[in-house]
Amino acid sequence: MIVVAAMGYFWAVFVAMHFLQPEFDPIRAPGSAYVLGPYGAWVTSSYFALSAAHLGMARCLALELPPGRMRWIPVIIFCVVACGGVLAGTFPMDYPGPPQTLSGRLHAIGGALSFPPWVIGVLIASFLARRDPRWADVSRSLLVLSLGAVGMFALLVSSFLILGFAGYAQRLVLLLLSAWLVVVARHLIRGVPAAG
Repeated sequence: MIVVAAMGYFWAVFVAMHFLQPEFDPIRAPGSAYVLGPYGAWVTSSYFALSAAHLGMARCLALELPPGRMRWIPVIIFCVVACGGVLAGTFPMDYPGPPQTLSGRLHAIGGALSFPPWVIGVLIASFLARRDPRWADVSRSLLVLSLGAVGMFALLVSSFLILGFAGYAQRLVLLLLSAWLVVVARHLIRGVPAAG
C-alpha cells in the first residue's frame, strides 16, 4: 500500500538527516531546516512522499469510513494536508528566524495547511471509526494516537510561543500522526470486515 511505502521513505530520509546533518539541533530546529543542507533534494522528495501518503489515506478513508456526510470531512482534510505538503516541499523555509522571503512565507503557509489540519483530520476520522464495528480492533489505538497528537500539537504551539523553538515537539507530533497512518494502513491491508 502506498501509505506504508511513502511513510517508510519519509521516515528513512528524516531519520538519516539527523545523522547526516548534525549541525541542526533537533530540539530547536524544525525538520524543514534539513532542506537547507547538502541533502536538501532528499528532504524535498520526502515531502512529496508524505503528500502521496496523505492522498492515499484520503482515498482509503473515502472508501472505508462509515457512510455519511461526516466521512468526507477527514477525506477533504487529508487532501488539503497533501497540498500543504507539496507547497512546503516546493518552497524551502527561511531558517533561522521568521519567514523573510517569498519562499519562506509559502513554506510557512504549506506548514499551516499541513500540521493543524492533519491533527484535526485524524481526530475526526478516529471518532468516526469508533462508531463502526468494522474498526473495533483498532479504534481505541486510533483515538489514543489522535488525542496524543492533539496534546503534542498544543505543546508545539506553546513551546514555539514561549521558547521560540519547538523542533522536539514537531518530531513528537510527526511520530504520533505517522503511527496513526500506519495503524490505519495495516488495518486496511488486513481487510476491513464487511458491515453488518
